[in-house]
Amino acid sequence: MSRSTIQRILLGAVVPVLVYYAGRRVGVPMVGAALAAAWGMGVAVWFFARDREVDGFSAIGAAYCLTELAGLLVTRNPDWYLLSPIVSNTGMGCVFLASMLFRRPLIQLLAEQTAGRDAFPDSVRNSEFYRPLWLRLSVLWGGAYFLRAMCLWIILQGWPLEVYLAARIALDWPVVVALIALSFWYPKLYWRQRLHPAKNREYGE
Repeated sequence: MSRSTIQRILLGAVVPVLVYYAGRRVGVPMVGAALAAAWGMGVAVWFFARDREVDGFSAIGAAYCLTELAGLLVTRNPDWYLLSPIVSNTGMGCVFLASMLFRRPLIQLLAEQTAGRDAFPDSVRNSEFYRPLWLRLSVLWGGAYFLRAMCLWIILQGWPLEVYLAARIALDWPVVVALIALSFWYPKLYWRQRLHPAKNREYGE
């Protein structure tokens, strides 16, 4: 795991939860929720200013923070901070699955932007196995987001707040990082098993 990834997890996932929890403990949950959401948005802006680029995954993270902050401003209810990841994860799950209806699903767009279109040779891109791979990954990502939302909802309903906040952290960036790693590894395995060995060598296997 790179240093930048660790920074994103600590600054974007851990610190906001601690800020919210501190505000709740001292009796100002709305202030804690607002500061936590503002911090998350600030971290997203800081990484953009530092890297001078917006990749798809960072844009999704920024959208999460914006939804969280906007929801707090509209509802004026600190409990929105607890519900927002459930709503956002459900929404993203729907987006990943709905994108399968298009010629290029969302996960394909994200992968081609991250790795570059040149990372996929014409022999792979023009094969009958190119699109099915992205459909499989779309189901994986969509299902993972739905599962995250379901787990958080169940924990929120029947477990102490501290357990829910810990689960929120564990199911945030760490899960996304694992999904990204799997999305880099699985295509090579999938195409290696299905394409002619000569084409595998062209792909770099």
